[in-house]
Amino acid sequence: MAHRLLRDVEADGWERSDFPIICESCLGDNPYVRMTKADYDKECKICTRPFTVFRWRPGRDARYKKSEICQTCSKLKNVCQVCLLDLEYGLPVQVRDTALSINSNDAIPKSDVNREYFAEEHDRRARAGIDYESSYGKVRANDTILKLQRTTPYYKRNRAHVCSFYVRGECTRGAECPYRHEMPNTGELSHQNIKDRYYGVNDPVANKLLNKAGEMPSLEPPEDESIRTLYVGGLDARITEQDLRDHFYAHGEIESIKMVLQRACAFVSYTTREGAEKAAEELVNKLVIKGLRLKLLWGRPQAPKPEFEDEARQQAAVAHSGMLPRAVISQQQNHLLQPPGTQDPPPPMHYFNIPPPPQQERTFYPSMDPQRMGALIPSQEGAPNGPSGPGENRGGSDKQQHGHHHAYPVANKA
Repeated sequence: MAHRLLRDVEADGWERSDFPIICESCLGDNPYVRMTKADYDKECKICTRPFTVFRWRPGRDARYKKSEICQTCSKLKNVCQVCLLDLEYGLPVQVRDTALSINSNDAIPKSDVNREYFAEEHDRRARAGIDYESSYGKVRANDTILKLQRTTPYYKRNRAHVCSFYVRGECTRGAECPYRHEMPNTGELSHQNIKDRYYGVNDPVANKLLNKAGEMPSLEPPEDESIRTLYVGGLDARITEQDLRDHFYAHGEIESIKMVLQRACAFVSYTTREGAEKAAEELVNKLVIKGLRLKLLWGRPQAPKPEFEDEARQQAAVAHSGMLPRAVISQQQNHLLQPPGTQDPPPPMHYFNIPPPPQQERTFYPSMDPQRMGALIPSQEGAPNGPSGPGENRGGSDKQQHGHHHAYPVANKA
């Protein structure tokens, strides 16, 4: 690095940028991420040229991440500067090149001088406004790419590293330790090289994905020829009926599309069995709408509803029959087995032969009588009408008021 410090930065081709080229998974789910920038801080791990290093923390429980390669090497392979996965499909370079039948290793030199000249030539074309002819934009995605591509971010990849002291049984920080207290995986995936990932050779993750693509099961059509409906699962509010129609109409004439948003699914029915089979064969394991991978299965015939309800009622009656008297059980069974169209029998006997409670009528209170609103109730017929003094009238009035408060009838003094 000593000879590089004596040369001109612009002439030497050192890279200086304002924002990294990273994927959504490495950026994290925090919209208020704080990122630091250091010009010419590290050398690229592919072309060994100094470049601008960005460092940030993707989430609360994530580790700090930084750019590993320069933007020139990232543009040459269309990969992320951190994880070195494809920016469009989220797959390793080896999987992408194998699926698209692209041999991109011949275009990038391996020696130091040729690699540096190739990178400088690419930067000169970019500054001049000449679009670099990349072979990735000319090839359409095939079935393997559509089956293996990652359509949603995978934030689990940003977790903290395993604590080496915990593995040895010497970690004393407990819950305050910023590293994971787990045993590391010792399989073949633990041995990865950044240059093998970039050039797409001897990548254990890529080999695992390619083997997975060959073992994916196909969707076998059911034996019942009358089934012409496909089940689509994993929907959300972004997907509409027109989106499903645009993806399914090319395989045959659609009879109906029924969306069940409460269950996050839909049912697509074709007019012919051939159209349903063609759609299932073409879209299985690769149905992606608006960046959302959907599940595709064959529909099942719906069971008749009345028979199911009758069976459920019988099972419920049998389940609770152990707590009822025998007379009540026999009456309920006869009521359930009664053929349709007949008149309903009288209501069954109540538990333990207890008579039903009387029907509740409206309660009547004496204070609700409009004739009770006066100061004094008139006397009955035939009662002696003698003179009464003011004290007696006052006492009767007090009794009347007292009776009105407690809702009791009040009798006049003889």
